[in-house]
Amino acid sequence: MKKVKNSFGIPAARLERDALALSVREYAATHKLVPPLSMEELRDHAAGIVPNTGMLDYAMVLLNNEIWYETVASVPYERRLLLLPQCLRDFKNCPAQLDEFGLLCEECGRCDIGGLQSLAEELGYVVLVAEGSTVVSKLLEGGKVDAVIGVSCLSALEKSFPHMAEGAIPGLAIPLTVDGCIGTEMDTDHVRAAIQLKSSNDWKNQMDPNAVREQVETWFSNDWNCKTRTEEMAYDWLVRGGKRWRPFLLASTYSALKNGTTDFPDDVRKLAIAVECFHKASLVHDDIEDDDDVRYGGPTMHVQHGLAVAINVGDLLVGEGYRWIASAELLVPELMRVAAGNHRTLCVGQGEELYGLAADQVFSTNQIIEIFRRKTAPAFGVSLLLGAVAAGAADEVLDVLQRFSESLGVAYQIKDDLEEYISGEAEDLRASILLAIANDQKPLERLRSTTPNLRHLFDELMVVEKASQLLEHYKNDAVRSLNALNDASLKSWLNRITFKMLGGTP
Repeated sequence: MKKVKNSFGIPAARLERDALALSVREYAATHKLVPPLSMEELRDHAAGIVPNTGMLDYAMVLLNNEIWYETVASVPYERRLLLLPQCLRDFKNCPAQLDEFGLLCEECGRCDIGGLQSLAEELGYVVLVAEGSTVVSKLLEGGKVDAVIGVSCLSALEKSFPHMAEGAIPGLAIPLTVDGCIGTEMDTDHVRAAIQLKSSNDWKNQMDPNAVREQVETWFSNDWNCKTRTEEMAYDWLVRGGKRWRPFLLASTYSALKNGTTDFPDDVRKLAIAVECFHKASLVHDDIEDDDDVRYGGPTMHVQHGLAVAINVGDLLVGEGYRWIASAELLVPELMRVAAGNHRTLCVGQGEELYGLAADQVFSTNQIIEIFRRKTAPAFGVSLLLGAVAAGAADEVLDVLQRFSESLGVAYQIKDDLEEYISGEAEDLRASILLAIANDQKPLERLRSTTPNLRHLFDELMVVEKASQLLEHYKNDAVRSLNALNDASLKSWLNRITFKMLGGTP
């Protein structure tokens, strides 16, 4: 069968491939690139390495390999996955069977798959001979592997890149030297060398989000030693419902900056409780200000106990948050500065929204974005920053986290507005990004807040599509803000949490 030259710009000669790999290595070292890099960053950097755009995709693969090389090399063999393509087999004579996980190679010697599989399994690898990323994603999500070495055609690797970038997955991608679905070839020596790759450096375990979340949950099942009815109501509200995103973000930031530890000092527990106190206080007050009747499937605090009691319970939770911070034994002035600054920003943002609503104002998109930046982002900012301060992070890291939290908060609120509208749960859109986008295009003479009155207008102006574009913009802005981080562990985790909270590539 006639061999087809690789159609994605991979040099046919080994010497040419090695020369390009050397150029990539020198470029990455000179620019001190820290993984993970987004698709946009990979493309921009690769364009600076190869003037020939026909080799851009291949240069991106090599660059991604280079920045993850040391990380993959330090991961123990038993924590790695080798992914080989089925197209390498001898289709006419292959005796292997297929199951839901891929090809069950019998190592008959008719192709290179068996030898590579045997080598990898002897070292302790998980080996899959399969197409697609579904099984790989499940293994990664289940915590079975921490690094991937994959062999495939460049077009398939290109499709998997966004998922690898979003998941901040350490990996080496080795493109086939001859592509197509039949009669494909690879640089077997290159693959063998990648499989046996081993670093003398100790493996810095990545932060395990499941282990962190389990630990965080234990912090909210304590006996709070309440002595008054008001304290009982406040702490009952504290432990009721919610996803505990903010304590999780705080603990995860600390863990990522401390080599993935889940052995948290007591001060981290205290700070995590503090941010949850702030969050639950804001919910009590928000429900009053928005006149909401239901929270966590039951009556809101003010519906259940009356307005005056609810305001007082919310105020107590704010005070408790600062008390928990003050009880920490480290850097209390800096922790207080972070908490107070974000608390103040949140109140200003909420106040701007309330003032506008009281004046029957229809917000512009810029006004709503600024409200989101002040109202929603501080809850994420205080969590990330307190975790970083507790870990002893430098001011440069704190600055990045502040910028990151602002874009993350805006994107999160846009996503929330979209989900409520699309699900039909939104009853009042007056402070929604959707109404603001519509108003920018077709100024509303009067405030129309209910969903039925607005659906036709939103469809006409393609409001949902434009809000979705804004969501992508701020999500990408959050990821771009991480470029300045020199800590691969923290950068990787923040990438993963961005796509976990906001959704990945469709």
